[in-house]
Amino acid sequence: MSKKFRAMLLGTCIFCVGGAIPVSAAEFTSDGQAAEKKAEDIFSDGTSEGTMNELVENIVEITTAKAEEYMEEVQAAKEAAIEKEEQRKAEEARKKAEEARKKAEEARKKAEEEARKKAEEEAKKAEEERLAKRQEIVDFALQFEGNPYVYGGTSLTNGADCSGFVMSVFKEFGYELPRVASAQMEASELKAVEEIETGDLVFYGDYGIDHVALYIGDGKIIHASTSATGIKISDYDYRQPAAVGTYLE
Repeated sequence: MSKKFRAMLLGTCIFCVGGAIPVSAAEFTSDGQAAEKKAEDIFSDGTSEGTMNELVENIVEITTAKAEEYMEEVQAAKEAAIEKEEQRKAEEARKKAEEARKKAEEARKKAEEEARKKAEEEAKKAEEERLAKRQEIVDFALQFEGNPYVYGGTSLTNGADCSGFVMSVFKEFGYELPRVASAQMEASELKAVEEIETGDLVFYGDYGIDHVALYIGDGKIIHASTSATGIKISDYDYRQPAAVGTYLE
């Protein structure tokens, strides 16, 4: 092996052992030349060729170990970087999933709230319509206050008895009631006096039903009372009510 070649090889080994592996051609050229010069100086001091061969072999072994160590560090750094990136992606995915869950929960709550409000509005509207229908029947009946009572009559203007009055009022709204008070009670949906509403019928009688009136609210009724008083408004308990019934929702 020529001294020049051994000097170059030794210089390279010295450079690699003494410092980091070069990162650029310029750095390798500059620092490598300096190491080579150092190696030539070693050869020039009279060191034997055998000794130099052993030195070169030792330096090669050290350099190889250093290179392997360096490559292990590079690989470990790469693996650490990969692991860190995977952790970042996993955290990012977790945050996105959490955001999606929160949005879904908010959407669910919003839908439930909207459905609840809609149901309440529909229920309120239905109740208003129900009460309005009852009030409409009462308002229609009230216009006949003062008209005459006629036994067996069914005319709202020319005269009606109690059951004839109630029957004729409801007929205007599409309801077919029986002719007499007792039959009207039996055909109605009975309810407690405490549950009485506008538009319900109040039935009277001590030994069987003999009178019927239309409840108009505020504890009042309108009814074809007697031939002396005609169709009039009275307190619903002017007599003890025997039953309360309805044909309305």
